[in-house]
Amino acid sequence: MDFFLDDQIIAPDVGDGRKLEQVFRAVQRTLDASQRIVVRFRCDGEEMVGPAMIAALGQPADSFDRVEAYSAAKPDLVLDTMTHAGASLDEIESETQEVAQLLVQGRPTDAIPKLGACLTVWQQVHDALAKSLTLLELDPASTEIHDQTFDAAMSRPRDVLLQIKNALLARDHVLLADLLQYEFSEVTDLWHAMITRVREEAEQRRDAVTQRPA
Repeated sequence: MDFFLDDQIIAPDVGDGRKLEQVFRAVQRTLDASQRIVVRFRCDGEEMVGPAMIAALGQPADSFDRVEAYSAAKPDLVLDTMTHAGASLDEIESETQEVAQLLVQGRPTDAIPKLGACLTVWQQVHDALAKSLTLLELDPASTEIHDQTFDAAMSRPRDVLLQIKNALLARDHVLLADLLQYEFSEVTDLWHAMITRVREEAEQRRDAVTQRPA
């Protein structure tokens, strides 16, 4: 089997029926010092995504003739993720207020589907922050934002989202409108602050790698 990493042929150990997943773990260990991570790969010319990717990782590595893996710098991945997360929050902010207004007007059938889209974006932002902290190896229990830890800061959106869920289940549209109009603006500001904090950390990591002697 020929194994390429960023278009350069390498020779990972693929003997003794090693699964492709095991090979990738070994390759990733060689990338850790350079703050890079494997982000996608192809097997015999086919891009591996979704179920196909999971199936390929479970196959013996030597069952493929050619594997091509591509890596990216962790700070760059985080910066890209935070850019998308911030843009998504900006886009959904007016949508949130529109949902609140529809509820105030007594139009829940129009409001609830729009709220579903908002909830999806909020969950994506939360997941993006959590994964970015992991990529940068930042401990949310000790990393601070606005004089509180990330753990504490991220609990606030969870609390408000739980209140929204309970209001939905209770069909309390007045409470739901109040939460969206008043409570969620604070949450949005907090999320933006967390995104900025993570971006700053990623930029520092990126600059440190760039300035490192070759």
